[in-house]
Order: sequence, then structure tokens, then C-alpha cells
Amino acid sequence: MRIYRTVCCAVIMIMSYYNGYGQQDTTKLEDLSLKELLDVKVVTASKTSQSSGMAAATVMVVSKDQIRMRGYQSLLDLIVDLPDMKVDDKIYPGSRNSVTVRGIQGQQNFVILLDGVKISSPTDEALPIMENYPVNLAEQVEVLYGPASALYGADAVSGVINIITQKLPANKNMILDASAMAGSYGYINHTLFLAKKLSTGASLTISGQYNYDSQPDYTKVYPNDAQLSSTPFQTGTFNTIYGPMKPLTPVTPAYQAPTIAYNIYAALTLDGFTFSVFSNYSRTPSAYSNNTNNAVYNKNVFIGQRVTTANAAYKKLFNRFVSSSSLTASNYTLDPESNYRNMFTGMQPVYKYSISTTFKAEQQLDYKASGKLNLTAGASFESFSVIPQSADLDDPVNTNDNIQGSYAGTDSYYRPEGLAAMFYNINYYNIGSYFQALYAPLKQLSFTLGARYDNNSRYGSSFNPRLGMVYKPQQATTIKLLYGSAYLAPSPSDSYAQYGSFTTADSGRTFHSSFLHLPNPDLKPIRSHNFELNIRQYLNDNFTVTADGYYTVSNGMHTTADDNQSTHLYNNTFDGVHVDYIEVFVNQGRQVNYGGSLQLNLKHSIGNVFFNSYASVSYVGGEVDDPNTENQAGHYDAQLPFISPWMFRIGTDMRAGKFTISPRLLLMGRQNLSGARDTLGTAIRLQTISGYALLNLSARYAFSKRFSVFMNVSNALNQQYRSVGYGMDLTKKDTELFYGQPEDPIRIMGGLNFHF
Repeated sequence: MRIYRTVCCAVIMIMSYYNGYGQQDTTKLEDLSLKELLDVKVVTASKTSQSSGMAAATVMVVSKDQIRMRGYQSLLDLIVDLPDMKVDDKIYPGSRNSVTVRGIQGQQNFVILLDGVKISSPTDEALPIMENYPVNLAEQVEVLYGPASALYGADAVSGVINIITQKLPANKNMILDASAMAGSYGYINHTLFLAKKLSTGASLTISGQYNYDSQPDYTKVYPNDAQLSSTPFQTGTFNTIYGPMKPLTPVTPAYQAPTIAYNIYAALTLDGFTFSVFSNYSRTPSAYSNNTNNAVYNKNVFIGQRVTTANAAYKKLFNRFVSSSSLTASNYTLDPESNYRNMFTGMQPVYKYSISTTFKAEQQLDYKASGKLNLTAGASFESFSVIPQSADLDDPVNTNDNIQGSYAGTDSYYRPEGLAAMFYNINYYNIGSYFQALYAPLKQLSFTLGARYDNNSRYGSSFNPRLGMVYKPQQATTIKLLYGSAYLAPSPSDSYAQYGSFTTADSGRTFHSSFLHLPNPDLKPIRSHNFELNIRQYLNDNFTVTADGYYTVSNGMHTTADDNQSTHLYNNTFDGVHVDYIEVFVNQGRQVNYGGSLQLNLKHSIGNVFFNSYASVSYVGGEVDDPNTENQAGHYDAQLPFISPWMFRIGTDMRAGKFTISPRLLLMGRQNLSGARDTLGTAIRLQTISGYALLNLSARYAFSKRFSVFMNVSNALNQQYRSVGYGMDLTKKDTELFYGQPEDPIRIMGGLNFHF
């Protein structure tokens, strides 16, 4: 029955015609052709304004009208609908979700910007993507696929997402937009956006969003799943993989997994000066990835993270030169109350702490040498001060005192204060410079050549070139040949990661550990090279086909290794304590990704009903060298984890008078797990779980220009579908994980919107 419903929905949506992604103002469909809608100006591809069609990059644009029609409440909602992207939600405590772009897994591999200012973690931790990243303030969201380190430096490996904020039109003095939304399972979401002209050349923008989600009780959604049981919470005894555990700290006798997210933005513009502040916060359950027998799902068991960024910028035109200067300060803080309660902690709370601060100064010059040549050059200096994420602590860190604490579970008769935990205070800097030339010898032909050099006092230097050619053999055809390189900097929390436990057999006189994961300060960046071919063909002004293919090679992948067999940093001893086995991160192995997508775009109308429809099919494949056998005879490669080789998306934005509706269907093929492998001869095949069909619907009715009501339905087919999580093994009988991460059932939300 579910397959039948899925096929029916797909047929209906196909009959509503195809469209694709270069998306722009759907409220002007009757006035503009698709070709005009797709030829929008973007700044992310080259840090200067240019037509998206002529940009030497694959860039997709989602406009404010599409954000509105599709009911997007967060950047996560938008990402789910993008080709070549796979979202696995609720799979890991620190990041909540994992976003895989063209087979490159993890949001630490792409950079999130707000008007060109980085608002993702300043020190490259993988943070949750949810309502902490807003889209209600966006004029458009520019999504650049592929490496961009030649302009943006570290971590722009799989792409860049740039949220461009709304600006006041010349004929308006104020814009005020507010919405209030509520839905099933205790969901609330409120947004506010205000832009006010203060005087000629001066304006103020304020935006805010607050989201609280009680989340479905999965023990009721999946009543037949033995890994989801309310019994441990009711009895207080958890039947873990290490045997029954009854924690001393009380457990609330109910499954609870709420999430909280909010963001605040303010910007003051005075002629060429802009002063802005952005702050966001996310709180997610720290039990994510573990089943209910092996972790505590209570509302006070969480990971909370905050990023605050302040920016001052000045832009000035000098004849043919444009000077752009900026100063940016950013702070990341892991909430000291963040804690885990799982089988590794004896179901007792253990706490984490981390903080980082960065300061960045950047100067860019753009020079229009002639009608055929544009030059861009820039330089930046960044300083970093970081306390990487701590080991498990007995108590929350007192941020009003010296940063200190003790390792969890080490308080004892002779050591009542416990074994003092090791905190690392890391200070380093990065100097970067970049240059780019855009040369168009002919109207239909342009070349882009650029490069960036970075020198980092912690992990060394990096050089990243970029080449691009854009050719229009005829007005309806655009061909892009692209090459780019990038690097993923080792975050301090990866380089200085520490976890494991200590025991004592003599009441605290001495301690021992059987396993510790310890820092490797010499961890180096992962480096990648990408080759891409992109072809767009207009069959007519309102129908386009885009084909894209890519090949990416990444070297120096981060993997774990025995310290005695790799770095030789510890010799089985840490802080005077003997350790049986010490594990570290090292650079070892290579990953190859290849694939592509086919996208169809069509603008169409039937009478007074306008359609802006799209369809895409994506393929991704590749392999990862097994570092344990890389230099041995009979070496074999493994498949890519966290991918579905085939993904299909189709949707339409339909407007009929005051009513709009936007159905969007995602068909996910079979998914590769990241844990145990099934080996046959010399071939390694990752275990897989089923794919799924995800239908999301958004509808809106405008009573007037100032007031409308809207509704979102997620997982409208009410599929009990599952995503990929870390370390899953379908053959392991006693596992602390899931056999595929359970996801949300059908959810219905509705709200009111006021626009002045």
C-alpha cells in the first residue's frame, strides 16, 4: 500500500511538470520567463557580484519566495530538498544530524555564511543544522557545490552556503514580518524580521527565531522495536550491553528528547559601513545514536552549543577599485551543563566543556581593469584561542573560576576530589592571501584563475588553486569546466580529542586505564581535488535541462590508530597513569568520490494556475582505502559510508490566486551504513538499510497582502523510515545502537504570518 501511494504521488507530481533548482521569484511567473528567473546575481562563487550562469562554479539559488511557498523554517528544511545532498537526522549527540554532499560526509566539510560572514563554528566543529540557522531573513540562499578553499580557506571542501539577508527596497521605509507556528508533538516556532530606514544611507535590521520541539515519543511510534522501550525509565534499571545498571542519579520515568534552537541577528548600515551581530544556540539530546536500553532520554540530558559572531565591514569605491575591509570576532561555547548518560558512564551524568574565540581581519580589493578583465585580491589574519572539548568530567565546569575539573568516576577514599582532568589551552594564528582573475576574451567565453595560500601556526601551510572555463557556444547552452582544491583543517577538538575511563584497585592511591583516546597535536588537514563538468541547455525559455558530473580525490583522511604503531606519543602512559591501549587520530588513507546529477526545470501555467516545478536524479559512488591494508598485497577498497547511490527528487511550487501549495517528494535508494562490513574475497561491501519515500507538503492562503495562514506536513505518507548512524552493525545481537536510526512519523504544523 505504501509503495502504491508513493508511485501515485510521483505520477501526479510528474504530470504537474518538471522544474529544477535555479529558482527565483515564483510570484512573478506570469511576467518573467524561466530563463530570466534563473539568471540571478550571486556573490558566493567569486566574492563579487556576477550572473549565476557565468559563474565558474555550480551555484544554486533558493529565493525568499520559494522559502515562503515551501514553508522552510530552517536551513535544514532547505537542504533536504537540494540535489546531491543527503541528511541523516538524530544520529549523533554533538551534531544531531549529518549532511553528506556528493558523498563527502559531515557539515564540518562546508562553510555557512551570513552575508559573506562565517557563522558556522569558528574552529570547525560539526554543529547541528536546525532552527539555529535562519532562513526567514533571507533574500536568497546561495549554495555553492564543490571546493572553495581558493577563496574561503579552510573547510570549504564540499561547498559553501551563503544566506543573503533581505535589504530595504528604495521605495520602502520599513518591512515587518512576523510568524507564529505550532504543531504536533509539542512543536512551536516563532520568527520576527524588521528592517527600518533610519535616514538617507542608514538602516537597521533585526531578526529573531525561537523553536521548541518536544519530539515524538519513539517508544510509542515504534512499539514493536525492542530497542525502543519505556521500561528502563519506568523501572530505573537499564539492561545495557554491559549488564543491568541502576544509576544513583534519578531518572525521569518517561521518554523525553526535546530540542531547543534560537537565533538573533541585528545589523546597522551607515553608508558604506555595516555593523552586525549574529548569535545562535542549539540544544539536542545527548542520547542520540544510542537505544533506550543504553542511554537516558531525559530532557536534562543534552548537548548545548552557542556561536556568536560580530562583524564590522566597510566598502568603498575608488574609480575602478572596490575596497572591502572587515573585522570579525567569533565565539563558540559548549554549555557547561552539557552531559551524557549512557552505558559507558554507568548511566550517571558526565559533563563536557569547550570554548573557542577567534578574531579575523580581512582586506579585499576588486579591480575592473577593462571590460574583459576583473581582478580580485585579498589578505586575512586570524587568531585563535581554544580549549578543546574536555574528557568526561564529574561536575560542570565553573566558568567563573579557573577552568578545572576531575575525570568522571575517579573520586575515591584517597582522592576525594578525583583525578585532575587535563585541559588544553591552544593558541594559534592563520595568515591567508588569495588572488583571482576573471578574463572574458569573448562575450560567450570566460576564464577564471585563482589561488589561495594559507600558513597556519598549528598545522602548516596550504596552497589551493582554482581553474574554471565557462563557454556558451550558443545562447541556449552553457558549458562549465571546473577544477578546484580544498582542505579540511583538523579541528582542535579532533586533534585534542580525549575519552576513555580510569579505574583504581587501591582506593585512589593509583589509577589504571584499559583504553584511552588521546590527543595528536600533529594531525594534519585532509586535502581534496575536484574536477567537474556542468552543462545547462534551454530547450525553450521556460524549460531547461542541467547535467553535472564530478570526480573528487581526498587524501590524508582522519582515522584512528594504535599509538604504539603510529605516533609513539605516549608509550602506554598518560599523566603518570598506565594505559593498556592508547588510540589516536592519524592521517591515513584516501577517498575517491564520483557521480553526478540530472536536473529538469519547467515553468508552466494552466489558465490562472502557475507551476514552478523541478525534478532531479543524483548518483554518487566511490571508495575509501582501508588504511590497515593500504600497503599490503591484496589491498582492497571499501564503499563510501553515509550515501545512497541513487536519490530522486520531484516537486512543484503552484500558485492559484491567493492559494499556494508546494508538494515535494524525495525517493532515497538503499543506504550504506558506516559500521561493520561484509567481506567477500577481496571485495568489501558496507552493510545497507532500506531507502525511503519522504513526502513533504506546504500550503499557504493569503487573506490579504498583510495576513496569511500556512500549514506544513512532513512525512505525509507516515513512513516508518530510518537513517544511517555511526558504527551500526546489523549482525550484532547486543548493540547499544540502532539497526537504522528511527525518524519522525507524520507531523502537521500550522501558523499565522503578518507582513507589513
